[in-house]
Amino acid sequence: MDYATKDNRAATAAQKQKAKAAASKRRAFPAATQSPTGCRRSAERQAAIRSEGTAAYGFLRCAFLPHWTGKAQSSTDPSEEHDFYASYTLLCSHYNLSPMETRSLGYPYGKAVALWAVEGLLKGRKEIIEITEVRTASQKLCLQAKETYNTGNTLYYIPLMPLHALLQDYKTKRAAQLLLAACCYLYQVAGIPCYTDEDSYLFWQYGMIREWVEDDPEGWEQDSYNANRSQLNAAEHIGNLMLRRMRNSQNLNRLAVAVREFAPLDRFGCDCLAVAEKVLRLWQDYPQGHLYCHADREVMHGDDDNNEGECIMMDKYIGFCAATEGWLYHTLAECVNNEFNECSDIQQPVLTRTFDGRAQDADSLDFDCRLFGLIDELCYILNTTDYGKP
Repeated sequence: MDYATKDNRAATAAQKQKAKAAASKRRAFPAATQSPTGCRRSAERQAAIRSEGTAAYGFLRCAFLPHWTGKAQSSTDPSEEHDFYASYTLLCSHYNLSPMETRSLGYPYGKAVALWAVEGLLKGRKEIIEITEVRTASQKLCLQAKETYNTGNTLYYIPLMPLHALLQDYKTKRAAQLLLAACCYLYQVAGIPCYTDEDSYLFWQYGMIREWVEDDPEGWEQDSYNANRSQLNAAEHIGNLMLRRMRNSQNLNRLAVAVREFAPLDRFGCDCLAVAEKVLRLWQDYPQGHLYCHADREVMHGDDDNNEGECIMMDKYIGFCAATEGWLYHTLAECVNNEFNECSDIQQPVLTRTFDGRAQDADSLDFDCRLFGLIDELCYILNTTDYGKP
């Protein structure tokens, strides 16, 4: 499981194989060798027997209802069937689904068909929704929906060294200030850690790489040793500078003014403005929105909440890093992947709803979906811009 490898989705079509030579024409027998007499075959041939239409494609268009090994009959407890369909109706109403009529199929087979239909209707959403049956304290049957934002095997590492270079260039400085304000929001409001914070996961990873290099200088070639130390020193120096900028509340408070007054002159400026506008709208819609407000706590093993031995916590795969290229990043990605491959679970944003008759609150994973989309766009800009290159 490679968390740092980029997924190349551009597929190439397979080349068709060509025949080595054209097939030769069948030559007719000479007239002298043909038999002058004999029975001639009738011109009419037996009609070919074939199926009407494309039967195979018709089979693929068929939909099969779920199989039920039990007997489709009414439940011995009529209240259980009533409770299920009451909860089923509330679930369909919440997710704007057209409920399927299954009462005529009998119970519990009708319940199985209803859940099967709901699972199909809930596919294709941003979040993964898993429906389960639960019992309340009064043993009342109801449905529970677990909404999960699937982050995938992705390292959401935002590079700060490219942003620092863009801020130093007078051609890109104004546009880069919008990206700086976006990073200030992610750090101050959303709570995304920085690799120069001493209590962050990436701070420990960079420190471990430094110890590995500096504790054994004889194990490196002199040029490699100097180059690696230079990358580590530059990452630490620029990281401290950017951390002070991201902690500055003035850079964040000027976000609305900067968005209103900025006039893009090129494609880079348009991309920076689009990200800043989305950050501003997200901040206005969710003033208290935080990265860990919906973090799943059930995936952590053991009684101690800090037990991270078998779970990839969110602060491990989300954060500000130095850069996403060069020897330092490849070493960091290898160390992170090796540790993550030993884990069995990953912490993701999760929201659970129980349809037991009580009114549902307005909480949702909309903030998380929009936040991770912003991180993707910000990383794309910083990773594809030719900053400081001749």
